[in-house]
Amino acid sequence: MTTTSPVSGSSTGSPTTSTDSTQAFRNADFLKIMLAEVTNQNPLEPQETSKLVDNMQKLQELANTTYAKFRADIRWAQDLTGQTVSVQQQALDPKQKEALTNKGLNPDVGYQQFTGKVTGFRVVDQVVYLQVGSHDYPSDNVKQILPENHEAQYLATMADQMLGKQVVFSKADGSLGNGKVTSLSYDDKHELMLEVGGERVAYKNVKQIGITGS
Repeated sequence: MTTTSPVSGSSTGSPTTSTDSTQAFRNADFLKIMLAEVTNQNPLEPQETSKLVDNMQKLQELANTTYAKFRADIRWAQDLTGQTVSVQQQALDPKQKEALTNKGLNPDVGYQQFTGKVTGFRVVDQVVYLQVGSHDYPSDNVKQILPENHEAQYLATMADQMLGKQVVFSKADGSLGNGKVTSLSYDDKHELMLEVGGERVAYKNVKQIGITGS
């Protein structure tokens, strides 16, 4: 397999191509399970050669399957770089979080989902991690890809409907504010935000549209 980008999306350290990493992964994985198969035999009752060969073939198939997933995860990470995704946080205990932190990762611990843009990826312990925002998430934790074109079209449609309109909106303290909408954008959670009188207001907090402000 030929690649044109490094496995790690980080600018630190020397880059490693996915070809080198996956080849080392495949060899190391197969040798490990083959050694375990041989050393775990009972020396007083050694397996027959045919049975041992059969077990070796099954182990090789397992190693190839694992390698194929790893290679697919690399391609998946390459395709996702630059895209906006929704990812699941990791349910980790303090020791698990510390172990990942010691390996240079910044895991996001919890049970919620986070939405952001994939800015890079790296491989740690044969697992592909995506960098989304300031955290690293396993590639398997991606739950949804949010197409940018759809967001841009939706934003343009809402801008046509809202720009220049007077709105009444609720504030955090429960009071009401009002003013003219001057711009629209998304926040880091991809919620639609309105600029009203120099204040950013979530669209979901708008109570009335087209009301003349005082």
